[in-house]
Amino acid sequence: MNPGAAGRPGIVGIVANPASARDIRRLVADAAPVTTNDKINMLRRTLTGLRSVGVVRALSMTDLGGISAALAGLANGPASQAWPAVDFVDQVLTQSAADTTTAVEAMVAAGVGAIVVLGGDGTNAVVADACGDVPIASISTGTNNAFPRSAEPTVVGIAAGLVATGALDADEAACRTKTLTVRSGQRRHRALVDVAITAHDSVASGAVWDSSKVRELFLCFAEPHAIGLSAIGAHVRTVRREDPFGLHLRLGRPATAAVRVPLGPGLIADVELSEVAEFATGMTARVATPFGVVAVDGERAFRFGPHDTVTVTLSADGPRAIDVQGAMELASARGLLTRSDTLPPTSDR
Repeated sequence: MNPGAAGRPGIVGIVANPASARDIRRLVADAAPVTTNDKINMLRRTLTGLRSVGVVRALSMTDLGGISAALAGLANGPASQAWPAVDFVDQVLTQSAADTTTAVEAMVAAGVGAIVVLGGDGTNAVVADACGDVPIASISTGTNNAFPRSAEPTVVGIAAGLVATGALDADEAACRTKTLTVRSGQRRHRALVDVAITAHDSVASGAVWDSSKVRELFLCFAEPHAIGLSAIGAHVRTVRREDPFGLHLRLGRPATAAVRVPLGPGLIADVELSEVAEFATGMTARVATPFGVVAVDGERAFRFGPHDTVTVTLSADGPRAIDVQGAMELASARGLLTRSDTLPPTSDR
């Protein structure tokens, strides 16, 4: 069966962050490198998966890291016969997060039915701010990844394609995620996983990898199998992505609990917690720590002092994230990937 024939012509956006997996945690932990060639290979598999379910066009962001240039070259070769047509966003590149925002806005304007994201938590957060109601399917290529679940890119392409073509309804294949919004004066940052309040005295290298510096932690969800800051909460209280609450943790002494968690690949830390509380959707909390640095999804964002008011709000207004496993289970149950012309004849017995 060709799901695209029964649904709508599928157009899928592709965001591949050329800078993902290059933060300081690569030096302090044992993370494996994710090269440009690795990302290109993942995109090749994704495109094959997209075409197999009827997607006719892929609209990719442009970059200066070699990803879009390689795709453009491959799109003119034999491999492209198993792909949708590949086009690229015409954009002025700044080599910053603004490139992703510009590309996603162009994809939404072009009418994509889904967006495939290669990157970590930070990349997905940037996409989330610009994608509106367009569902996203994430492939993990960052150092610490809690938001993108592990999945084979070929299968991610199939799941995203089924949604983009209308073979699966986005309302049943994707769930609305939670977000944390941190505000201080005119500053506003949104997180998909966590907001950390740390004792750092500068933004410096960006990534947070030393748990001894963390004073408060706000979590959208907490899954025990994850790595990173969200794992701290997960080993005290599991919070699912669909739960109508998150967690607010205070770290340090006097300790009421102590956990041993993987803060990064091969990086284990013992963390003491003084308070663990549910943080309900719609709730706003004022940060109690008098000064330090706010980190959003593991990346330091800005400093604040005793005269600054910093608040964090948990909302159910995040992007619609495609549940790849759930989508594939629906597709299997409905026979969306079954070809009737290859089925054996029914036995009379």
